Amino acid sequence: MNTVEYGSGDHIIVGLHGWGGDHRTFAPLVPLLPPRWRLIAANLPGYGATPLIEPLRIDRTAELVATMIESLPAPVIVIGSCSGAVIALETALRIPQRIRRIIALDLFAFMPWYFRFFVSEPVGAIAYRMTFQTALGRKLVNIALRSRRRADTDMMASFADKQAAVTRAYLKALAQLPGPQRYASIIQPVAIVWGERTFAAVRRSIPIWRRYLRALSDHPIENAGHLLLDEAPEKVASIIFDE
Repeated sequence: MNTVEYGSGDHIIVGLHGWGGDHRTFAPLVPLLPPRWRLIAANLPGYGATPLIEPLRIDRTAELVATMIESLPAPVIVIGSCSGAVIALETALRIPQRIRRIIALDLFAFMPWYFRFFVSEPVGAIAYRMTFQTALGRKLVNIALRSRRRADTDMMASFADKQAAVTRAYLKALAQLPGPQRYASIIQPVAIVWGERTFAAVRRSIPIWRRYLRALSDHPIENAGHLLLDEAPEKVASIIFDE
């Protein structure tokens, strides 16, 4: 698995991006790294220099992440952005002794209807290409989501250089997961960080996660939307580093 490292400290954060991102998702954290910390930002399969796994499955992706983490010298903090937070939970099921804390940014407990529409066949596949693979489609969606983001951010920009077949494959793989009850055995502290202007489905997810995650803390960020690392990196960093 291809990774990009920032810093050289012995306190390690592993960053897992969402289905529209890549290692650059975590760039806003780089200037905020304390001296003793190191950030390892992954490119999940199909992104950056990491080859796609075919068929793509979340469990196989988590196994690759687990192998990467096991090569590191100490238990790590894992920060997952959106669907990357789900992969963080999946990884914790496999190597609980190697993960000491999880930071979950805007974590969904269920797949909303608008995402499920995009994984349907054949209409969803056509709509997905028109929405995510064209500049006009991305622009229109970004305008429609203006209430879920800050005015100076673009929620669709990260999809511009991604293959729609790859991002949609992740969405389809995520749709196959059984639900938050799968993670009831996780004992590590999980901090769910969410923007108060984010999707309603994320806000409705918080009480659902409380039922299943034993050591959950939730951290709403005022005036932030879905793109927490772009809109409020300092506040996210304070949650990571002020343990």
